Amino acid sequence: MREMSYRNRIAKNYIAATATLFALVFILIYIVVHVAVYSHLDNLLKQVAEKHANEVLVDGGKITFINKDEWEEREHREVEVNPVFIEVHGLDGKLMDRSPNLKADELEFDLNFKDNEPFNTILNKKPIRQIKVAIKRNGQTFGYISVAVPVEGYFLVLNTLRNILLVSFTFSMLLLFLVARYLAGKSIQPVQSIIESSQLIQHDNLNERIPVPVNRDELFHLASSINDLLTRIESSLMREKQFTANAAHQLKTPLAVMKGTFEVLLRKPRENDVYIAKINEGIIEIDRMSKMVDQLLLLARVDSKQHQTQSIELSLVELIDNVVQRISKAIMAKDISVIFEPESDFQVVSDPFLLDLIIENLITNALKYSQNGQQIEIILKQNELETFISIKDKGIGIRSEELQKIFNPFYRADAIDHPNIKGHGLGLSIVQRACRLALIDVDIESKVGIGTIITLTIKQKQLS
Repeated sequence: MREMSYRNRIAKNYIAATATLFALVFILIYIVVHVAVYSHLDNLLKQVAEKHANEVLVDGGKITFINKDEWEEREHREVEVNPVFIEVHGLDGKLMDRSPNLKADELEFDLNFKDNEPFNTILNKKPIRQIKVAIKRNGQTFGYISVAVPVEGYFLVLNTLRNILLVSFTFSMLLLFLVARYLAGKSIQPVQSIIESSQLIQHDNLNERIPVPVNRDELFHLASSINDLLTRIESSLMREKQFTANAAHQLKTPLAVMKGTFEVLLRKPRENDVYIAKINEGIIEIDRMSKMVDQLLLLARVDSKQHQTQSIELSLVELIDNVVQRISKAIMAKDISVIFEPESDFQVVSDPFLLDLIIENLITNALKYSQNGQQIEIILKQNELETFISIKDKGIGIRSEELQKIFNPFYRADAIDHPNIKGHGLGLSIVQRACRLALIDVDIESKVGIGTIITLTIKQKQLS
């Protein structure tokens, strides 16, 4: 089954809402007219019935019309357009008298009929409206008078009105559908323009943007949102391209070193000590490349959110102690003093893998840029809303203009000025992405020659 177009769906929904409204209005019109007609009939019946109930002659047990001769004379003289039929019945329901226009016909009568309540019935195969009223004198009931009027003309008016409303409703809906379909087509034309413009944007022209409407309406926000998405995609692809180029460049360096080393060894025979030295140099480069690949894989894992985050309650003191113990050899190799004296056991709710990864990278980074014999201080603070982890070193520091760049992959501040400090520039990039995934804020303060303070802020939250 072919799906309905968006334009037709808009027209259909519009028609459904409008048809409901029209139907309610038409039904209301019919009900109002219907009630008005019957109200007029009922008032007429009650007035005529009360009038004649007071004009009949009650003589003992017999009830007769006072002016019946005048009625008969008028019947021969005039043609009644809207006749009124009247009958008089005794308490036992027996017919006592009737208007001349009934001739041999009789109105439907039953003692069980409620007084003063009009009802529809049939007289000589034609519809009439009838009412029964008690004939009273001095509070005593002597009989009943039944009054009826033809309603064929009224029914004709109501049926004609109903047919007009039905035909008008049908044609109105058909016309309205055509108009709604046309207006819907005009309304979605800007959307069609946005679709056509977006289809022209390919991977080789991501810098193109969709024209934004002048009016700041929903279409303006739609076009703006798509343009923002294109900007993010373009930036992401540019970062990926730059990242790939940097990764390829970084991987080429150890490969080139190993290739040069082995080519030198192949040129002529060497002493065993030379072979061993060159092989060790190759192993160092292989280890360096392996570490870089591990970091690249870790960065890709964090960046693509392959890690399924989990929130559990954990001890910060225990986690930091484990990290310090894990890198204790590197700490002792540089004779660094790690000062970590927490006042209590700080509990937080976070992802243990990501938090461990972040803290290890930050401490390792502080260790790398600290001189032998210096100290690294880890400070924990906590309030009702947040927990703060500060890692403070007294290393070489970072210039203010480079603070915004240090989280970029492969970027190393003042790498030329400090060739003895080895690294790939991936640690802080991993930290930033892991913090973003774990919903941890990271802030950095640094001064050249004084040191660096990196502060992590973890929002306090309860386990669900």
